[in-house]
Amino acid sequence: MKNNLQLEEMIQGKEKHYSDKGFNSTLKKFGKKLGFKGMHTAATLYCAVKSPDMPKHNKLIMLGALGYFILPIDVVADFLPMVGLTDDLFVITTALSKVYLSITDDMKQDAHQLLKNKFGDRYDTAEVDDK
Repeated sequence: MKNNLQLEEMIQGKEKHYSDKGFNSTLKKFGKKLGFKGMHTAATLYCAVKSPDMPKHNKLIMLGALGYFILPIDVVADFLPMVGLTDDLFVITTALSKVYLSITDDMKQDAHQLLKNKFGDRYDTAEVDDK
């Protein structure tokens, strides 16, 4: 409970850059264009940032990456075919590589479950398992 309060304090006033609603909306709108691996990477960061066991410096990295993913204005506009999400994918993948040692199997499974709930049978965990 205390860590959730600390997380809320860290992102207070940053709702236009990061919010649960913003993440879910962006994932729904652009998730399939990211592919299953990209969606799982973003969802893993999203689930991990909520963990009370995640170090604060890692949370800040993840919040920055998730904020970039959510913002509609970035280096390459998201709506451009084929290239629009490449910068977002690069940012979330880089963030995951920076915090990877702090990511637990439970966080990865939470990400799978989040995507399974959102996309149902269209989400294929086999494409991201063991990668």
